[in-house]
Amino acid sequence: MEILQNEGFEVHALDLLGQGRSSKPYCRTRDDGPVKFPYKLYPTDPAVNIAAEEVTSPTSMGKNTNTKINYSINLWANMIDDYARHCCMDEVILMGNSLGSLVALSAATGDFIETPNNIDRENFFGYLAGNHLGEQSRVRGVCLFNCAVGLNSMNVLKNPSFSAVRRNVLKWVFEVLNKLIFDNEALLKFALNNIVTKELLRDALKSLYTYNPDQVDDELVDSFYYPAKFGGDGAIEAIRQIYTNDAGLTPMEITAKYPQIMNKLPIHLIWGDADVVTPIQGDVGHFYCDRVANNRCGRGMTTIDVVRGGHLLFDDNPLDTHNSLLRWINKRLM
Repeated sequence: MEILQNEGFEVHALDLLGQGRSSKPYCRTRDDGPVKFPYKLYPTDPAVNIAAEEVTSPTSMGKNTNTKINYSINLWANMIDDYARHCCMDEVILMGNSLGSLVALSAATGDFIETPNNIDRENFFGYLAGNHLGEQSRVRGVCLFNCAVGLNSMNVLKNPSFSAVRRNVLKWVFEVLNKLIFDNEALLKFALNNIVTKELLRDALKSLYTYNPDQVDDELVDSFYYPAKFGGDGAIEAIRQIYTNDAGLTPMEITAKYPQIMNKLPIHLIWGDADVVTPIQGDVGHFYCDRVANNRCGRGMTTIDVVRGGHLLFDDNPLDTHNSLLRWINKRLM
């Protein structure tokens, strides 16, 4: 963010992992004690803003689990759109990593809007996407880091090259895994309480930082460890939903559903050459590489750079990642 801010951009980094199921992030101090910080709660009525303060510490993260809500790509996109509307944003560049890329695409196209039928959709696009009544899109471009196929791996079943037999076998495997593991509250609770350690998380995170594993420090480990350990039922429910909820549309389906928007929207992809979570050799990477190589949207509107790094490029290899991002912004958007 600092690099973009130094270039004169106003940066808004939204942490959507809580969804009412985890406390706001805590700020570390020298003695690692709790710290007060202000934040705003925006209720249903946007005209009502409630300023509040909360005392948080590592062990308080994940305590506010009273909100029951279903995680989805479109839910997060709706939140992004609402945030942009509340802040009266214009000339927006959306960015997302992994499944956050799908959130950005949903917000940019207005796919999250639910209407009684598709006939009236042109009148109900989101704040960012605009509509067909003269209100133009407020999205200048979208940058996708290691774009995912869906909220979870269920979307790999949509691969058109799969035979019916292969698709049914994989579907059965996913269903069994979900039933035995991710829908098993007792097992998840046991794993979080008795198996998950800081050392285990550190090793897992280092597998995502293939270029610079030293970036995995105590603060990063703690940001995963404490919500998992002290999040209670909220942490378990979050894990269950992310692995078992509807995976949403793939990037390929979004492109096919909104060709007019997607063919005019500048999209830049930055991919880690050693990403093991969403490898560029996968369905999504193949789709975008083909789209770029054959200029399928015309006028070079979609571009892609592959840089050294794993799944979290902006932290693993910030220099190459931000250079790629800034080159695209200056060449295509400015």
